[in-house]
Amino acid sequence: MMTQKLLEQVYEHARQSSLLSGTLALLEWDHHTYMPPQGGDARSEQVTLLSGLLHQRNTDAAYGDRLRELSSADSMAGLSEIDQANVRGLLRDFEKNVLLPEALVMATARATSRGQQIWVDAKQKKDFGLFRSSLEEIVQLRREEATILQKPNRTRYDSLLDQYEEGADSAQVAMVFAELRDALVPLVRDALDRESERPSRLPIEANFSIEGQRALSRWVAEKIGFDFERGRLDETVHPFCTTLGPHDHRILTRYHQDSYSSGLYGVLHEAGHGMYEQGLPVTMHGLPVGSAASLGVHESQSRLWENMVGRSKGFWSWLYPEAIRHLPSLSRVSIDQIVADLNRVERSLIRIEADETTYNLHIFIRFEIEKQMIDEELPVDELPDLWRQKYRDYLGIEPADDGEGVLQDVHWSAGLIGYFPTYALGNLYAAQLMETASQALGDLESMFSRGEFQPLLDWLRAKVHLHGRTYLPHVLMEKTNGSPLSAKPFLHYLSGKLSGSPAQGWAR
Repeated sequence: MMTQKLLEQVYEHARQSSLLSGTLALLEWDHHTYMPPQGGDARSEQVTLLSGLLHQRNTDAAYGDRLRELSSADSMAGLSEIDQANVRGLLRDFEKNVLLPEALVMATARATSRGQQIWVDAKQKKDFGLFRSSLEEIVQLRREEATILQKPNRTRYDSLLDQYEEGADSAQVAMVFAELRDALVPLVRDALDRESERPSRLPIEANFSIEGQRALSRWVAEKIGFDFERGRLDETVHPFCTTLGPHDHRILTRYHQDSYSSGLYGVLHEAGHGMYEQGLPVTMHGLPVGSAASLGVHESQSRLWENMVGRSKGFWSWLYPEAIRHLPSLSRVSIDQIVADLNRVERSLIRIEADETTYNLHIFIRFEIEKQMIDEELPVDELPDLWRQKYRDYLGIEPADDGEGVLQDVHWSAGLIGYFPTYALGNLYAAQLMETASQALGDLESMFSRGEFQPLLDWLRAKVHLHGRTYLPHVLMEKTNGSPLSAKPFLHYLSGKLSGSPAQGWAR
């Protein structure tokens, strides 16, 4: 009886804290959508105050005592598997939070809120100098946090990576990335040689109605399974997805008149995130089992829907009639031409617009740079030159300005250092999941051509979404796929796609 009462008290505390988290997420969403330009200073103070209050709740001594008592062997023995997972997760979170001084948490909240506002201006003006001092402050604060959280025989950067991919460390990640990089380099070279023999772009005028793109993107998101009764679609500078409550999931994209695909694939990506959030157990909202397993698992969902579904021929066989209804100029090109265009391999500067084959090279650059920033205290002043050098080394191209270079991503302005590796991990997880799903469901390509996406979504919900944070991410993926993380399924998938038989990558 005592154990059950303690559990109820802990759950109530955690759920109340999640209300504050949702309020902070709402302020962030408004910041990136409808906040007037002069609202930034007050918004920074609001975010700082709420972050401090949330930290106080997350480090409350009585709450910690209850968690420790619940985590004892006798108490855990009387709990269900789900309750045990919640207690373990809440205690891990508490033990991390209690190490961080409230002043540091509030200073980071203030610096990142202001930093994102300054970044937008600097990006628009393509001038890193405008953002440099703000980034220096953010990086220093994150170094302090990493030092506090650093564990024996682990690097400072590992402390930050662990916040997004629990249980991972940079040495293991670097080993998998090295395997991937060694195979990608010749794959990219061969693909670029083949691409040189094809026209550079679709033979139609690049002038696509923004209204048409909006309508098509919303229609697609709904058809693949994003529930607009529990979510909405808006526009921003840098696409993202955020959750404000158990039935309030916001996805955001951006549209360009000279691209039929930029906004659409931004929506497919963010809808993948949103459908994961909508598939988490609603009754567990605010608790670990009602939360995503990790950012890597989250990215597996977005990359799976964006690329492995959305760039397939089956998907476009289904989408084509609706696409030409909203964007009539696409009627002048064939489905095969569109699919070839979407899957072309090319050297590019912008990560979120990069093709699947070169995408991970963009991630390796960011991973290596931010690890140097934290572990080796790389001076922020050196970032633009180092960025250009790494793009020359990895992709053989160089940004013309800071806007398409070091300023292109919002992440560092938001303090999200340690986040970038999860994109590449998500690609690897997604390939493994598609292999496993195809074995369970059959011919996925044919299903997509008929607009049948629910079987795949239902499978993902049963195998991934409904577990939340019950397991560490690498454990969840191994339980689902029957094998540990490997680059091989992703490379197999890419090789199949580049050879003209993408479905080959979905079967062992």
